[in-house]
Amino acid sequence: MMSKVYLALPVFLPILGGLFLLAIRSEIVGEKRERYMNIGVEALVLLNSLIVFWILFKMYSFPEAGEFRLVLFKLFGNLTVMFKLDRMGSVFAGLVAFLWPLATLFAFEYMKEEHRKPAFFAYYMMTYGVTMGIAFAGSLITLYLFYETLTLVTFPLVLHPLTREAARASRQYLYYSIGGAAFAFLGLVFVLGFSATGNTEFLPGGVLNPVMAQGKENILLSIYVMAFFGFGVKTALFPCHGWLPKATVAPTPVTALLHAVAVVKSGAFAILRFTYFSFGIEFLKGTWAQWVVMAAAMITIAYGSTMAVREVHWKRRLAYSTISNLSYILFGATLMSPVGLAAALSHLVAHAFMKICAFFCAGAVMHQTGKTYIYELEGLGKRMPVTFGCLTISGLSLMGIPLFAGFISKWNLCQAAFVCGGQASGSNFGWLPYVGVCVILYSALMTGIYMLTVSVRAYFPRNEGAVRKGQEKNCDPNWKMLLPLSVFAAAILFIGLHSEPLMQLLTAIGGEMG
Repeated sequence: MMSKVYLALPVFLPILGGLFLLAIRSEIVGEKRERYMNIGVEALVLLNSLIVFWILFKMYSFPEAGEFRLVLFKLFGNLTVMFKLDRMGSVFAGLVAFLWPLATLFAFEYMKEEHRKPAFFAYYMMTYGVTMGIAFAGSLITLYLFYETLTLVTFPLVLHPLTREAARASRQYLYYSIGGAAFAFLGLVFVLGFSATGNTEFLPGGVLNPVMAQGKENILLSIYVMAFFGFGVKTALFPCHGWLPKATVAPTPVTALLHAVAVVKSGAFAILRFTYFSFGIEFLKGTWAQWVVMAAAMITIAYGSTMAVREVHWKRRLAYSTISNLSYILFGATLMSPVGLAAALSHLVAHAFMKICAFFCAGAVMHQTGKTYIYELEGLGKRMPVTFGCLTISGLSLMGIPLFAGFISKWNLCQAAFVCGGQASGSNFGWLPYVGVCVILYSALMTGIYMLTVSVRAYFPRNEGAVRKGQEKNCDPNWKMLLPLSVFAAAILFIGLHSEPLMQLLTAIGGEMG
């Protein structure tokens, strides 16, 4: 078994870069030095992404190279902090590496007139490294350590505006995250105590020792549900969702990553790891714990999409949309089957592109016009055609319209639900997966309402004369914003039209579960 030291590079390079930027931030004064800072930040982020893609290329092109594994240090006994890149981790790592350079480019323009930019980009880079640590985590203890660190490095980003609202939102985010971490820690302790391997290393099918678990099934199932909700805090699982809409006070480059990649996807990824690689679906499937967490995911889907229709603030509407869509991933996880895992991962990928595109469209409009409410967007479609064109693509995909990425992931989830329902036909709650399909259809209807009303207002204003007044200078932003938007919209279309390679990979990952 070979030790791959370079696995540590994508994790610690951005963290060290962020710490260095924090150390010299007082020296970065003036437009010229800020320009050099931007070049340095983008270069480091690009370099880090290239390293990730090189590792992924090496992993898939040279399987004879052995297991991609690196032990950082041992805590005690067999409990080790380690990186181990497998195919599931490669999906999350590749997604993060693709999105982060584009998000950073967008942030340069958005934050142009903001204060304390060096500190902002320092924490922005560190968040990249910590998120990559979650993707590369080879054990539950490693994932937990980086999961907690993620809270610490994103807290200053939510607080960045230094307004009263930002202070309240950041405190709420911190309190929710600390509470969720306590429940997640219980799961870590019990996985270690009942592990067949003596450690918390991620293994397909889980690590629980069935002999040790005998007679203690209900205790372990209770711990699983508690840990599910603990990790579910970062995925805004109802009723632990309150922090997410409040966090929209942060700058849009932060909320886009919070809602599309770094925080919420890390929570979903942690639940997938915990369910399929720690507890194992053989232990959980058909139990009362499966039906409890599945019901929680469905309630969150319906609640989030309903609240999004009622919300008139644009970014908060997208936040409620995120709450709903994240539980699509959790619903796939709770199906506890190979096809459920593949479906959950497909929505994890599709939603990342859809939601970061939608948030950046909102950010571009706010940057250009200062408008933050839905009713203020009348007629902007004609004056910002690229921005609202990308938004429309994102909206249609979130609805699940064919030819877009969202259709692929929702189709996979519905198929997986029917498979799960058929397999659980003898159970008292075997009908629950079918209800999940109805909830997905209801959410799709609500999504059509809360996304298309934005596009309709933008393209078909009710009062053309009033719209023209005062909007003569409104136009699309510059290339630093338009390039990321265009790439994300193109990715949504590409996945929708050519999803077979992605689904082959995700199906293979699900097949590892047996």
